[in-house]
Amino acid sequence: MYRTSVISCILFVSICSGTGNPLPEYVSLYTDLMAGKLPSMTLARFKDSVYYFAGIFKGNHYQATQLCKYHNMDLVSIETKEENDFLYEYMTSFYGNTDYIFWTSGSIDNLSDWIWMGTGKPIIFANWFPKQPDNAGNNEKYLEVNYSLNNKGLMWNDRISTFQNYAICELTVPKSVSEVLANIGNFTLNVPVL
Repeated sequence: MYRTSVISCILFVSICSGTGNPLPEYVSLYTDLMAGKLPSMTLARFKDSVYYFAGIFKGNHYQATQLCKYHNMDLVSIETKEENDFLYEYMTSFYGNTDYIFWTSGSIDNLSDWIWMGTGKPIIFANWFPKQPDNAGNNEKYLEVNYSLNNKGLMWNDRISTFQNYAICELTVPKSVSEVLANIGNFTLNVPVL
């Protein structure tokens, strides 16, 4: 039982006390977690990253950032064509012919350069729609990705932060942990739904 408590505390720091035991007001949540009664969150893995596609959440860029941070993740940073292609191919199994727009961690810094806020790295690879980014109204400072089977890939657009989009969260797994996960494809993580 102690090992289970420690694992739960690692995953849900906000609901555990320093002793490894759940706080009293979360006992029923903790019990449901241990009994496997909570919904699971499917995570996709590509190289040293795992992704959560928040296709039931919709909010502005700040809310999307909060959602990912709640799960100890960041909004996605798509740094290569291979990663962009992987995310698109993975989405085809979930979303099929339905179009979705997702927030990423891409943003314009104070020098008007596009950077990934999740990693702090400049955006080098890009897959913008034609004539994008255009910074329409001089306030489109955040990067969204558009999933559509018609696009044959994730296409990028700049958007105002208050627009309501879905979110893709990403967690980069340290090399030591990724070696343990090397033989595991996709896996699920039980999470509380607020």
